[in-house]
Amino acid sequence: MPIRLVLYVWQLLWSVIMIELKIQAVGTGVGVELPQEVLNQLRTKKGESIFLENMFDGSYSLVKHDVKYAEKLMLIDGQMHEEDS
Repeated sequence: MPIRLVLYVWQLLWSVIMIELKIQAVGTGVGVELPQEVLNQLRTKKGESIFLENMFDGSYSLVKHDVKYAEKLMLIDGQMHEEDS
């Protein structure tokens, strides 16, 4: 495998963008401020809800709730349970 290809693959694997979020006091609790680039990627804006998903590997994912997608998942989950019985 050419060195150039190996370096490219390595860059892809290690180019996970990490954005540091500082925990700060908000009223009587704590919170984080999301940079505009994160809000843009989530296609969300001030006042909308986003969710922190607990992934199977113990990590977390920040996602925007998609009603249509959630409904599809519920239908799939319902069909899977019907087939199991």
